[in-house]
Amino acid sequence: MNPATLLLLAAMVKDLVEVEIIDAQFHDMSREEFRKRIHNVKPDYVGISVMTSEYQDIIDIAARIIKELDRNIVTVVGGVHVTTKYEYVMRNNDIDFGVIGEGEYVLRNLVMYLNDQGPFPTAGLVYRKDGRVTALGRVLVENLQELPWPDYSIIDMNPYFNRGARFGPNCPPEFPYIKMVVTRGCPFGCTFCQVDLISGKKVRSRNPEDIVSEMLYLKEKYGIRSIVFEDDNMLMAENREFAKRLFSLMIEKHLNLKWTAIAFAIFLLDDEILDLMKDSGCIGINVAIESGNERVLKQIVKKPIKSLKKVPDIIQKIKDRGIYCIVNFIIGFPGERWDEIRQTIDFAEKCGADYVKFFVAVPLYGTKLHKIAQETGTLANNDEFPVTDWRYSQIKSDEWNEKDISILRAYEWDRINFSPDKINRVAEIWGVSIDELSKVRRRTRENMQNGL
Repeated sequence: MNPATLLLLAAMVKDLVEVEIIDAQFHDMSREEFRKRIHNVKPDYVGISVMTSEYQDIIDIAARIIKELDRNIVTVVGGVHVTTKYEYVMRNNDIDFGVIGEGEYVLRNLVMYLNDQGPFPTAGLVYRKDGRVTALGRVLVENLQELPWPDYSIIDMNPYFNRGARFGPNCPPEFPYIKMVVTRGCPFGCTFCQVDLISGKKVRSRNPEDIVSEMLYLKEKYGIRSIVFEDDNMLMAENREFAKRLFSLMIEKHLNLKWTAIAFAIFLLDDEILDLMKDSGCIGINVAIESGNERVLKQIVKKPIKSLKKVPDIIQKIKDRGIYCIVNFIIGFPGERWDEIRQTIDFAEKCGADYVKFFVAVPLYGTKLHKIAQETGTLANNDEFPVTDWRYSQIKSDEWNEKDISILRAYEWDRINFSPDKINRVAEIWGVSIDELSKVRRRTRENMQNGL
């Protein structure tokens, strides 16, 4: 739903080649419709991006269609799935190149090479050489300030700005809206997370002045009314000075844009930051606590929350400013005891959050959690790559089984969030009626049962 990444890549190569975006997901294309578009465009090169391993089969389907039309078309794949599983991806001979890491400069250098305008890239690529897969080192863009804006002129942006989740905890504050990522990287290295593998531990940021200029452009050009920040750790950039400057400029320029953020480090929120957030248009944030048990937090998750006791006070400060607070929790880690899981549920209920999300621990390939699960023999299956599904557990234990975790997650989510004293606030955050919420709750239970 956010074409900005593709439009940024387009901006990097538009002086070298003509660029056309085919957003098969957004337009819900069938295979035949995709085939026709490729046939009509007759491209020399096709880039395929898949951002999650949940949809890894899409790469093979798209590459096969492209090569069936013309074996001479060069296929280049990128995204999270390729970065974390490139050896698996390159088993498909319909794929010529894979991009490992952040691909802006890698793609430009590759296109220049293919156009006989430059040497072969020295980093960021995986390819075949003498019949064997060769992987060059992962590439990160050190200076985000050197990157151009996404080229919004390439496609009609209005459908994107006006389409998205119309209700739910992650719905945009107002339409039309824009999703933005203004920093990259996370220093924490939580065991379940792929971010440091993909974007590195160093948090890099764009220039706040340039970001606000882009916001003003989007507001004037497209009538944008709200923003959803999708950053992993915006507050970590430049010791919080980046966030302070950004929010201050949004206030100074009178943007009057409502905004939410899907990931904030709760222990970095102080009165100064919270006041700036409120005054710059923040109406809600999502923070990740992960566990309500100190041992699990420190020994298994490796998350740097020094004191869980302080969390309710910080949440209250957020709410005192009229900003709603959503909190994430994960249950079912390798080595987590049943009483510790119940402690997390209890903490989630009492922490004061407006809304809580429960996820099951998923051992994503390449993460420390995956390694722990392998070493402890707690993977529920021995597939080469575990299924990526945040609803159903893939970890086993002597104290609980996969079904225990999946059922607990769904029913405690329902019990805590929709109690009589909270349901009206949740309905307000979701932007729906109580009756509509009841339908969502029922579907959630049914989907959980059908998946077991």
